[in-house]
Amino acid sequence: MSKIKDAAKGVAQRLGYTVERAPPPPPYPELVGVPRYVARQVMLGGHPFHITDAPSFLASYREIFVEEIYKFETRSDTPVIIDCGANTGVSVAYFKQAYPRARITAIEADPRVFAALKGNVEAGGHDGITLVNKAVSDSSGPVTFYSEGADAGRLHHNDTATGQTRVETVRLDDLIGEHVDFLKIDIEGAETDVVRSCTRLDRVGQMFVEYHSFHDSEQVLATLLDALKASGFRYYIHTQLCSPAPLSVEEVHMGMDLQLNIFAKRPRG
Repeated sequence: MSKIKDAAKGVAQRLGYTVERAPPPPPYPELVGVPRYVARQVMLGGHPFHITDAPSFLASYREIFVEEIYKFETRSDTPVIIDCGANTGVSVAYFKQAYPRARITAIEADPRVFAALKGNVEAGGHDGITLVNKAVSDSSGPVTFYSEGADAGRLHHNDTATGQTRVETVRLDDLIGEHVDFLKIDIEGAETDVVRSCTRLDRVGQMFVEYHSFHDSEQVLATLLDALKASGFRYYIHTQLCSPAPLSVEEVHMGMDLQLNIFAKRPRG
């Protein structure tokens, strides 16, 4: 029967008809409708995986495993990856699936989320992974971290935070030693200061930075892009959050009025 269907599709396409395909079933249907901030255990990559929030996990899974926003080119069998803002480890699981021998440093500041990350890495049996329970910052010493309960914990003040704690920091220069094949930065607002203060970006081949604009603070996108350009990167930008009519309708989500995905790589040649 499948051969007959394939033949029919081929004839239809040659005649100029559009052949519509049924959309694939949504991943993890058991999580649809689960309230925010309710812990669950799912299977990811054939291993038990602990999540702290179903909606953020589903969004991360779609971006990371389906859309593959962190996919990068490398000639190395053992690429070096630095994951700033690893959360519960969906990105780490993807990296280990796509680049099995990768050497990964995964940093997560939120103590509760870090515990889930650590458990997930252990459950997955992955090696070559270093876990760091600190906040990536442009300065040294303890700072106040505002927990959100899922993937939006941050250093920027948050009146809606579920809690706050003092955490130690680590600078990007302290993380970058040898050549880094891929650097991911998703740290909820501290990204511009971190990138601007780094003196070792010349050791990084490719980058992903999630830019966050808080409606009550000065926008610093130009500063971030200038830092990438000064380090020899060519960048590409996708919009994640923005009002469809920003001149007339303000939309603010968790204090942010703009969120961008920025991809950066070295020009060929």
